Amino acid sequence: MQIQLPAYVEQLIRLLEENGYECYVVGGAVRSFLLHMPVHDYDLTTNARPQEMREVFRSYKTIDTGLKHGTLTVLSEGNPVEITTYRQDAGYSDHRHPESVTFSQAVREDCARRDFTVNALCYNPSEGILDFFSGLEDLKNRTLRCIGNAEDRFDEDALRILRALRFAARLDFTIEPETGRALKQKCGLLEYISMERIREELCGFLSAPHCAGYMQEYRTVFLTCIPFGKDTDDAEWQKTLTAIDRTRSPQIRMALILCCCRCPDPVQTLREMKFSVREIRETANLLELKDADISSHTAVRKLMRRLQVPFQEYLEFRQALDPSLNIIAAQLEYDDVLRRRECWQLRDLAVSGSDIKALGIQGKEISDTLEYLLNQVMEDRIFNRREDLLKAAEEYKKNRSV
Repeated sequence: MQIQLPAYVEQLIRLLEENGYECYVVGGAVRSFLLHMPVHDYDLTTNARPQEMREVFRSYKTIDTGLKHGTLTVLSEGNPVEITTYRQDAGYSDHRHPESVTFSQAVREDCARRDFTVNALCYNPSEGILDFFSGLEDLKNRTLRCIGNAEDRFDEDALRILRALRFAARLDFTIEPETGRALKQKCGLLEYISMERIREELCGFLSAPHCAGYMQEYRTVFLTCIPFGKDTDDAEWQKTLTAIDRTRSPQIRMALILCCCRCPDPVQTLREMKFSVREIRETANLLELKDADISSHTAVRKLMRRLQVPFQEYLEFRQALDPSLNIIAAQLEYDDVLRRRECWQLRDLAVSGSDIKALGIQGKEISDTLEYLLNQVMEDRIFNRREDLLKAAEEYKKNRSV
């Protein structure tokens, strides 16, 4: 079978071969091509040592990505391509990183150190596909299987536990029984993995359309890597999975986990998992407003004032929690507010802070007065007209001073 490679990749393979070395495309690019999925980047593997690669690509711009581990990044027609020397890994004392790396001259030895059979396929334009571990058969059967002994693979690198679930969910693969058993047995090793890497894999998993089924089958794994997970009971977990199936947004899905599993401190949990400031703020906002009133025009305007996420995203979150909720009516009210250019934020008011200051109001009382006026307008108690607002501000000032 021939794989159509981009010219910028083929020229690197050809140049290495012209200099007497082997070179193959390896891993995700081969897998994705065979599954008729988009290929976003190409990783190459070769028997050339790092210094030999630098000599071969001396006319190219290169980046010493990880020379001690045999990896050089070459910029080919502006595209970064990672090329790594065949290697064998020796010992994983921390369940994540090899203690040492030994360079090899055999591509099979390099493939043997990889995680799953479908990620160990190699391709070269002149030789076709090399398949040492029945990866093609597993692709055909849509099966995810560890290379060799599954427990050993997860002992070496515990992150592979979450990678297995992410791959299976994204590709809609069945996890081979021995691999699945080892996943559950070894999930305690996730304590050796940084929260940053756990978050990355978890978010990738939650991006898969049908992740809830894997969360059901491998519940112990997920509740191990979520900081508050051990306190989640069966009813809460089932509620979570049902809600997750109603949305495709990974951010909403994370909010649903925090909500349905009754996380005691969502903000702290998200901080521990190293989410960004923006992600923490938006997720916390969803949770804060999970029971907000959306039953009237005034209620929707008030909600818009407090929202820090798109209105449609908020409605998707609410309907995932409660599919009986009438979000169509809320959406129509929202559209009506925008269409009529109604006042729902401070900048929409017909007066400014300077106008309030001119009334003799000072300091924090200026912002308090503006908030009061905005609420009065949104509740249709006064019109958003300058004269009406200034009169209301005077009365508010007088009442506060009593």
